[in-house]
Amino acid sequence: MADISAVTTAAQDLASKDEESLVMLIGMLEGEIKKNPAIAQDPYYQPKYDGNTMGLMDDVKRLGRRVLNRWNKELHGLVCGGKTGDQKDRDAILSALNLGEVAVIGAVAAALMGLAVPAPIAAALAPLIVRKFIWPAKDELCTAWGEGIAGSQ
Repeated sequence: MADISAVTTAAQDLASKDEESLVMLIGMLEGEIKKNPAIAQDPYYQPKYDGNTMGLMDDVKRLGRRVLNRWNKELHGLVCGGKTGDQKDRDAILSALNLGEVAVIGAVAAALMGLAVPAPIAAALAPLIVRKFIWPAKDELCTAWGEGIAGSQ
């Protein structure tokens, strides 16, 4: 398993990327990890787009959105689902809300790693999920997050 502190740092480094760039990155990473599973341990891995081997950009983005939707639902269940085994990750994310967006990105990246998300995908998903679903709704987190998931499908 990749080092969680490296994954959280990589996630925080990716926070400056826009949503479309992160979705594209997630789609490329998903495809590259299927070809070479060793990549799953490198949170800093940044594939270069190659239309000859990756397909059309729209297809890569579609894959990235599917990956986002899957892990976003899983993370929502972890934070808002109320299972006892998830208490540590849930508490870390909720506590980080008081510390700022960067802290939440780190906590989300760590929680995604706990869900067995490959390191580079967790690093790219964390800032996207935080910016799109968690941070805008931090005051009514679970309700608004659930509504955001329902609206993105």
